[in-house]
Amino acid sequence: MTAPALELRGVQAAYGDAQVLWGVDWQVNPGEVVAVVGPNGAGKSTALRVVAGLLRPLRGEVWFHGERIDGLSPDQVVERGVALVPEGRRLFAHMTVLENLLLGGYTARARSVRRQTLREVFELFPVLAERSGQTAGTLSGGQQQMLAIARGLMSRPRLLLLDEPSLGLAPVVVQQVYEVVRRIALQGVTVVVVEQNVFPVLHHAPRGYLMAGGRVVAQGSAETLVRTEVVQRSYVGG
Repeated sequence: MTAPALELRGVQAAYGDAQVLWGVDWQVNPGEVVAVVGPNGAGKSTALRVVAGLLRPLRGEVWFHGERIDGLSPDQVVERGVALVPEGRRLFAHMTVLENLLLGGYTARARSVRRQTLREVFELFPVLAERSGQTAGTLSGGQQQMLAIARGLMSRPRLLLLDEPSLGLAPVVVQQVYEVVRRIALQGVTVVVVEQNVFPVLHHAPRGYLMAGGRVVAQGSAETLVRTEVVQRSYVGG
């Protein structure tokens, strides 16, 4: 039986004395696109930080393709094949598109194939090839989000974690971002997308988890999650 690409088992986490996660369980299969949705403050981004090694859990375990990784440093997690595209993109605004991309391919597993990966990224994002010499800070919001995703792909991930990729983008650009996510998944990369903007991601991810108050309060198909009381109350006004 194939091990899940990602598994969180009873994960609890805190910032100082403030506990944020209370026994979170996720299971993501290889090649899936899975949404993690919920209102602001639900703990979604914190869970991604735990997976990426940026925050040690108080309790619980994180498994990646059958290996426990919650004790690893962020660099070690990236070397295993996990890439986090953070909320707000966090690009180097005064560096060029190409320079930002090359920084994404710094790991040992990525450096040897960096030229090939760059070609693949430019095929996926032609606008970045056209603007490779342009500074990142002069790109549009949508182009910056594409660059942030592309920089994550430069590390040759098996698991891509996207934190609020639609934040601040026009609906037509959000559609473009999720078309790229679909194409990434078709290439065999597992994708977990955290979004407060529920409906676009649930239109593109077949399955997901709904979080509130640091816990998973519902899981299942996108259609199931849209009908939950939390979504109806928080996003529809029902």
